[in-house]
Amino acid sequence: MEDVTEDATIAMRESAPAGGPPELDGFAHVSLPCRDLAEGKRFWLGVMGGRLRVDHPEFAAIIVAGTEIGIGTEGCAFVPPGAEYPHIAFYCSAQAMRDMKAWLARCGIPSSNYWTRAGVEALMFFRDPSGNLVELFCTKGFDGADRLPKGPPRGHGIAVDIDALRYERWSLPAG
Repeated sequence: MEDVTEDATIAMRESAPAGGPPELDGFAHVSLPCRDLAEGKRFWLGVMGGRLRVDHPEFAAIIVAGTEIGIGTEGCAFVPPGAEYPHIAFYCSAQAMRDMKAWLARCGIPSSNYWTRAGVEALMFFRDPSGNLVELFCTKGFDGADRLPKGPPRGHGIAVDIDALRYERWSLPAG
């Protein structure tokens, strides 16, 4: 994925209308549709290692990797089966990516193959039980990244089979 240069960023800001846009303070949260709140909490707490911050009958907020993820069952629109966008992504180390792939397999949750864009980084997709796509992104240090399947910024259908990531049943391993 090509990064935008500082000059391009300045040019984009300078082309904005006078008086705008204001600079925002930071990222607050992302909210995702959830088919079953108890199952969603079990996934985001037990599989992703999150910490419950808000727990209401139709909504929960869970902190994962310093990011607040809201899951709700009311007023939702679900992602169609073959969609890569929208998705949420987490940075991780090469070891964490391998460990997560193994952990997902133990939970009965399918994950994509590892893939790359430039032969340096490694990426991997999986879904939460409601079908929301999650990406793990290891920027460097993944042994063999230069030999992984290569894809463009949108890897679906080229480097990854997104359709194979849907599932109905999963469970946390006993003990």
